[in-house]
Amino acid sequence: MASLSEVFNKLTFIFLALLLVVIMAGELILEPRHLATWPAFLIMIFYFMSHMNIKEAPAILIGSAFGLLNLVLITYFLGVIVPMMGGDMAKATDPHNAEIIFIGKLIYIAIFVAAIVFLKDIVPWVFNNYAFMCFTVAGAVSAGYTVATIAAHTVAGYANAVVAKGGNPEAIAAMKAATDKAIAATVPHVNVFEWIGIELIGGGIFIVAIYGINKLVTKLAIAAAAKNNVQG
Repeated sequence: MASLSEVFNKLTFIFLALLLVVIMAGELILEPRHLATWPAFLIMIFYFMSHMNIKEAPAILIGSAFGLLNLVLITYFLGVIVPMMGGDMAKATDPHNAEIIFIGKLIYIAIFVAAIVFLKDIVPWVFNNYAFMCFTVAGAVSAGYTVATIAAHTVAGYANAVVAKGGNPEAIAAMKAATDKAIAATVPHVNVFEWIGIELIGGGIFIVAIYGINKLVTKLAIAAAAKNNVQG
């Protein structure tokens, strides 16, 4: 077990300080533009999980992009298989159709997992655990965004209906414009290709930055060790 002096040493603080600069830069660039930060930070987490092995970077970036892309592919898959099973995608809230859509999703997930199991050694950069994790996270985020959107539209619809009862055309138009603007500004939206772009570009920058920081800290450690040997 490492001692406290080994854990809280100068090189650790240098690594931490530079890492925080990278993280804060990512937040300051993406968040004000209402861009999702999680795809890039997920890549950062994957890179740390790979013990900062730069050779793993292609598998992390490409596999993650493929995982996100499956959020689009599953939509096309459901559009084909749900009608074949007697369902209607346009009536997803209907209990019968919801059950068929759910079964369709299970079929797609089974195919997706099977593809990773059978192809992970053939096309490891694409079919890997990073793809599985990104598909899972993206699905959860997308579901949350959908719930938020439905709630926002429900509240906006109620507010518009209350104003409409007054019968004032100007008030109705003003309320509709206000609620539309509020929804556009605050409600998150699902844009898979935007997420892929953030994952590839932002995540790629994170990997390069962390690789550089690690290289710098390693050089400082070697120089410090060499200095101690000379003094010894």
